Amino acid sequence: MIREFAITVYLAVVRLIFTLCRVFPVRNKTVMLASFGDNIQEVIHEVNRRTDAHVIVLKEPSCRRTFEGVENENIIHFSPVHLPAFIRGLYHLATARVIFVDNYHLILAACNFSRRTTCVQLWHANGAVKLFGLRDKTIQGRPKSAHRRFRQVYDRFHKIVVSSDEMAEIFKQAFGLDDSNMLRTGVPRTDFFHSEERLGAARDRMHQELPEIGGKTVILYAPTFRDGGFTVHDLPIDIGMMEQALGETHHLLIHLHPAVDFEGNEATDFATDTTGRHDISALLSVTDILITDYSSIPFEFSTLCRPMIFYPYDLEEYESTRGLWFDYYKMAPGPVVQTTEALIRTIEEEPFDPEVIEAFDRTWNKYADGHAAKKLIDALYKNTLED
Repeated sequence: MIREFAITVYLAVVRLIFTLCRVFPVRNKTVMLASFGDNIQEVIHEVNRRTDAHVIVLKEPSCRRTFEGVENENIIHFSPVHLPAFIRGLYHLATARVIFVDNYHLILAACNFSRRTTCVQLWHANGAVKLFGLRDKTIQGRPKSAHRRFRQVYDRFHKIVVSSDEMAEIFKQAFGLDDSNMLRTGVPRTDFFHSEERLGAARDRMHQELPEIGGKTVILYAPTFRDGGFTVHDLPIDIGMMEQALGETHHLLIHLHPAVDFEGNEATDFATDTTGRHDISALLSVTDILITDYSSIPFEFSTLCRPMIFYPYDLEEYESTRGLWFDYYKMAPGPVVQTTEALIRTIEEEPFDPEVIEAFDRTWNKYADGHAAKKLIDALYKNTLED
């Protein structure tokens, strides 16, 4: 109750400031509210290239990304801890013509946008395995005030960018929206996986920064975030066992969720922790075999048609507490295993079916054709484009 009261007071203050800022006119300005930033960086590039809109980035504390193509004074560290910058950010939200967001942002519950403003949800995942939004099992016990707040936030999303009809259906259920809210242009950051030039540059950079992977088959272990797991000391795989079996020919990269700090790692000749140090897309450019569980990474990685192994070691528990959108075994475009021994055996035997991966890619990346950012800008700025 104390938490709900504090949130209510906070949003009331934000609503007052936002309403005062609404007195000022909407301008030719594009504001990016960033928790993750990958999709937002792609959009920034295209907005700068093809429009004359003024770009402002509101960078939340969780965002670790630096943004190219935006002047330093237009990157605002958006947190109530820094009150002058926070108020400045609210002003920009209240007076922007287009707003891009990439997460559930609590503050949106207090932002009643002008009719001239379009708020676009880029989200931070190209697909979804675990339930979220209104379908999230973990919110069932939350008070009615929290559920009203969730809907207020979701109602701010005028458009949601998707790469597939399947993801559109998921968003409809998760956010309580309808088909008119779906923008089928493809998720912007998927453009990277269609560009041989960008992939090649990323590969070269990764080989320079990670010389230990040279001449080795690269395995990337990228599990999803688990509730309460902001700090991880131990992994659910036996790295020593994997090194003994695969160390001469393979190298393991460990990349945890951006919100997680991995404090239990000791670097070895076989395993390297890349958490918080390297961009996931760049890492995927050098990845030969992906190991993951409930992460959305396979939805993008499938574009490269490379092997994937699914390691849901806690599947029964996870499904009962968090919930999944579909049958896990039917969804996974690769072998599903639950022990380190099975992981090793699968890597050694290579029972991968490219046709299954290609079918998965066709389904979940239907609209992601390498021109997603361009199509998105075409749709949103069609009356003001310079070219």
